[in-house]
Amino acid sequence: MSIIDQLFVDYANFSAVETKIADYIVQHPQKIPNMTIAELAEESQVSEASISRFCRKLNLVGFHALKIEMAQVTLPKTDNKGNLSAYQQRLAHIQTNKLAEVEQTFQQLSEETVTLVLEKFRTASRIVFLAYGNTIPVAMDAAYRFNQIGISASAFDIWDTAAAYLLTMTPDDLVVIISNSGETRPLIQAARYCQEQQLFLIALTNNRQSPIATLANLHITTATRERLFQKDYYFSRISAMLVMETFFLLLAFEDPNRLESIRRHEQMISDSKI
Repeated sequence: MSIIDQLFVDYANFSAVETKIADYIVQHPQKIPNMTIAELAEESQVSEASISRFCRKLNLVGFHALKIEMAQVTLPKTDNKGNLSAYQQRLAHIQTNKLAEVEQTFQQLSEETVTLVLEKFRTASRIVFLAYGNTIPVAMDAAYRFNQIGISASAFDIWDTAAAYLLTMTPDDLVVIISNSGETRPLIQAARYCQEQQLFLIALTNNRQSPIATLANLHITTATRERLFQKDYYFSRISAMLVMETFFLLLAFEDPNRLESIRRHEQMISDSKI
């Protein structure tokens, strides 16, 4: 994981001062290797001591180590985009960030965690995917895919219905919460209910230290790049969709019966297609 990736992973847990430093580093990556600690302190409007503490928080021995790490990072060079239109530059920016989200999400999927998650999906009597607001389409898609391969799964677009269904779950079932921030109040309440009732909970969030992440039995960190570039918008479904589709594909191709289940489903709905 590069130093830039680490900044994105830890961003939600930075203090206000640390956020200023991280913002400047990500917005001006090419400048950092040639700056002094005093210059970075002045530009980011923090003290030199704050920068030193920030480096140690990133497990770097000091500012010089940060400069070395930044020099090794490959980022798009603005000079190469001088002949692009504003529209093309925006597309290039989006493409770069989305590809980075995919790469970083995969980097954070450890084999041990994936193995445990797959085992839970295989053995659960029922699975419910819980989401709230903009993340609901991810949950609905996950339930659709898992039912396709013969694994009983549910998701709901009305929270009251989802909460009522959660009350029917038993320790033989599995709860999966998908939340961008990991800080959505109804989903936190659901996670606490799972803990109280000893329901196994898997959580997907962008923040490994979020309330939902800390309440879950297993947590998967999904990556997002937009948060540091667009302060008023940082939601991305791509990482969560990627994780759920990865689990779906791993489960589908490990068992011929699951592939056959997809074929039967496609045959059942074939009349609805032209």
